Amino acid sequence: MANPFRFGQFVSGELFCNRKSEISQFTENLAGGQSIVLYSPRRYGKTSLLYAASNKLRSKKILVGYVDFFACNSTEKILLAVSRASAKAIVDEMKSIEKFIKSAAHFFNRIRFSIRFDPNDVGSISVLPELSSRATSMDNLSDALSGLNSYLNKNNKRAAIVLDEFQQIIKVDSNLEAEFRTIIQQQDRIAFAFLGSRMHLLKEMFINQNRPFYRAAKIMELGPITTDELANFIKKRFAKIDISISGQLALRIAEKVNGHPDYAQRLCSHIFNIIESNTVDEEYVEKGVLNMLVSLTPSFRGIFEELPLRESQVMTILAEHGPIGTFATKLIQPYEMGTPALHKALSNLMSKDLVFKGKDKNHFILDPFLTEWIRMVSKDEGQFSSSRTKK
Repeated sequence: MANPFRFGQFVSGELFCNRKSEISQFTENLAGGQSIVLYSPRRYGKTSLLYAASNKLRSKKILVGYVDFFACNSTEKILLAVSRASAKAIVDEMKSIEKFIKSAAHFFNRIRFSIRFDPNDVGSISVLPELSSRATSMDNLSDALSGLNSYLNKNNKRAAIVLDEFQQIIKVDSNLEAEFRTIIQQQDRIAFAFLGSRMHLLKEMFINQNRPFYRAAKIMELGPITTDELANFIKKRFAKIDISISGQLALRIAEKVNGHPDYAQRLCSHIFNIIESNTVDEEYVEKGVLNMLVSLTPSFRGIFEELPLRESQVMTILAEHGPIGTFATKLIQPYEMGTPALHKALSNLMSKDLVFKGKDKNHFILDPFLTEWIRMVSKDEGQFSSSRTKK
């Protein structure tokens, strides 16, 4: 019997839990020419939402291009990635690489394209861009996007370009942020979707008035799925393999994961792996949670081993006591920590997307299983204090 739950990967169709409202909002804005910043904590379903939204955009005759900057560690790789995305958007619309190659020079002034044959996949071909060695990086970037825009103008069409892991451009070259802003605002037929896994860094690019992309796009936050919707999804997936679970217990799982879609699928997958009957009961849920914590331990331990002592102490305080403000004097006293050290630790943890600040200005750990794991291991006194320095 196949496991009806999938986690840690892109999902679609009946494996994708709801997000109808978010897909509609994302699609309608891009189709109307409005650029979007989509941010959320990790594993909230951005990629799966993007896939569903891309299909809807294509059904509206909107060209779609996708750029992933994650592995781009040089300016050249960034420019090539953008060039490939523009070319692929046109190729998908033309339905012919050969036709694109013949006409590309009419739209792209500097970048040249050729057909690439994949030696590892017989019959597989793609577009290979070649940047102009005489042009600056800004000129090549301009050509990569203006070429697509020219094609759209000639054919009275629109396009949406997704720039995933967009915050990576700053790491490669700080000048690229301003260059991208200048060139992007010149494209009247392309709407852009800016995504990234470093939520704090990406958001800062668009809300800081001193940054080039300040107010350059509509900000859209992908939040947790409502517990009712998630509970209904859990019941349906178990029913798919003739396993029953009460509405109350499904709701408890949804609440346990705080509406986190990937965690919901992960926990239910663990339950499926141990279940020996046709009914999910509380014991199976408890065992599933324990197994899940064990499986996540290497990842969580890796996070903590990279944290300075003060930051790990603040994480422990947050896990054990819940949300705190910036003046948690009684809570930090046992750690011989002053208020300035607390402020610095909280700021650093926020920049790492480990801690978030609520509307009430209190800080908290969003990840429910990281919180539970910290509680579990912090019972071992000194777990995080050995071989650490106070920073």
